[in-house]
Order: sequence, then C-alpha cells, then structure tokens
Amino acid sequence: MTHVAGDRPSPLLTDRIADAMTFLAVDPVMLWRHDWWAAEAEASAIELVFLGGAWLEEDVLIAALAGAGQGYDVRLMADLAVARKQEDRQLVIDRLALHGIETTTLRQTMLEWASRIDDLATIRRVQQLLS
Repeated sequence: MTHVAGDRPSPLLTDRIADAMTFLAVDPVMLWRHDWWAAEAEASAIELVFLGGAWLEEDVLIAALAGAGQGYDVRLMADLAVARKQEDRQLVIDRLALHGIETTTLRQTMLEWASRIDDLATIRRVQQLLS
C-alpha cells in the first residue's frame, strides 16, 4: 500500500492510481512524530520511503531528514517535488545527498522495479507506459 500525506490531488492522479493509495490527513513535516504512523511503519515493515510533493525546500526536506534520521532508506522523487523557490532546488538536493538520501524520478523507479520482478508481461507493460 502507498501512503500519501495530505489531501487527495484528484486532478493529478487517475482514479485507478489514487485508489491504490491511502491518503493521510497529516502535515508532512509532522508525519514522523505521529505514534500511529510509527506503528503503521513498523507493522508494515517499511524500510524504503519515497518522498515527493510540495514544497521541496520545506515539507519534503523536513520529512526526508526526519525519516533518514530514524533509519529509513529515503528517496527523493525529484520529478514529483515542487520547489517554492527554484534557486533553492539544487541546494536541497545537495543537502539531502549529504544525509544519504538519493534522488530519483518516477520513471527511473518504475524501470528499476520492473527490472527486478520475474514477470515479463508486467515488465513490458511498464516499458509501454514509459515510452
């Protein structure tokens, strides 16, 4: 299951994709401070966390640093993260890298995932979606 902090951005997601997500009514900056989230993360054995959204130099930065500080493998989805000030974008990416947070894109992530599964039909479908 994919958890998304914030309201459902229906204009940006198809119903099929949005229906596969759980939308959490929580401020992304405060996500790691909620006991229910810690319990959910532990119960689901979450190890890898992908973050994106607005605002890169505020919400995403703080959520990423907090997650990494708690031992999670955090990845920044750069193409899904919007900077309030474009001149701050590279500074944030560089700072996150100093904390071991890798930057990737949705395309790269989907291709990486598809390359690791043992289902040729799904691999082909991902390739078609991305072409």
